[in-house]
Amino acid sequence: MPGKLKNKEIIIGGVSLTAKTIFIEQLSVMIKSGLTIIDALTIAGSSSTGVLRRTIKNLVKSVSSGNSLANAMSQHPKVFNPMFVKTVEAGEKAGTLEDNLSYLSVQMTKEKELVDKVKGAMLYPVVVLCAAFVLGMAMAFFILPKITPMFIGLKVELPFTTRMLLKFSDIIQAHGSVLFGGIVVVVIFLLWLIRQKFSHPATHYLLLHIPIIKKISFYSNLTRFCRTLSTLLKSGLNIDEAIDITTATMGNYYFHRALRDVASHIGKGTTLSEDLQAHEKLFPLMVVKMVAVGEQSGRLSETLAYLAGFYENEVDTATKNLTVAIEPILLLAIGLVVGFLALSIITPIYNITGNIGR
Repeated sequence: MPGKLKNKEIIIGGVSLTAKTIFIEQLSVMIKSGLTIIDALTIAGSSSTGVLRRTIKNLVKSVSSGNSLANAMSQHPKVFNPMFVKTVEAGEKAGTLEDNLSYLSVQMTKEKELVDKVKGAMLYPVVVLCAAFVLGMAMAFFILPKITPMFIGLKVELPFTTRMLLKFSDIIQAHGSVLFGGIVVVVIFLLWLIRQKFSHPATHYLLLHIPIIKKISFYSNLTRFCRTLSTLLKSGLNIDEAIDITTATMGNYYFHRALRDVASHIGKGTTLSEDLQAHEKLFPLMVVKMVAVGEQSGRLSETLAYLAGFYENEVDTATKNLTVAIEPILLLAIGLVVGFLALSIITPIYNITGNIGR
């Protein structure tokens, strides 16, 4: 029956932000061109792959049987979050579906750009650290065991750095596999721990306070808040619904908690700007003042869109500063390791050749 769907499909894997962005863009363009929703979905599905292709086929079946597009999307919460569903639903009710899909397309494009910026900023240090770890392990397992017998056989007083290197080599030879396995287990455990909800108060606090990355985390969350709320208001949702959905889309624990508090007060004699002001550590004075101006002028969605653009530029600046700041730190760390190895290996050889010369 229309409106009562029973979707028993088990979805393995997920749909990337890029794939969803392309799908929404295609859907928006085709519906604007005059195609029916079913035709637009069928064409979009033919150019999709994997989980998204199967999901779109289910959407076609559902819409063909009389359900609304929003209702059909709501049966796939792992692919279409509440913002998707509510934006589409508001468009269908108001007869502005093509416009709402266009707003959603812009939102997804900007979200993808934001995610790409943050990932790009973190890619350089991660690649360098992984490369350094791999080279360190290769040296520990393959190079040091061949060098250490030469030093052990020398009848000279070895420098402190060389003695430390020999001790390290002994530990690696005796317990190398255990240490390597332990490192892998610890890394996997930490990655798992970071993803767990119970750890979010600690991990998200660190993201907002670690000097090198705190600005990226802070500004990216502000950008997501402003742009999501702007899109939802522009799509025709009232402020109560828009705040609820925006809260659900916030990944950071502290922003989510603050907006949950805002949502509980909104519409109870206070304005959005007043509720945001109660969380001044997360929402700067500029946001509060601009939101107040938007509320007074009746152009809140446009004001929030401006703020989203402003803080997106701040994310840009923060990511560039991260690269500038972290590059010398990594170079210094690698330089110290290379210098230590050079002193440990070259110094005793130099002492021996010097003694032979005498």
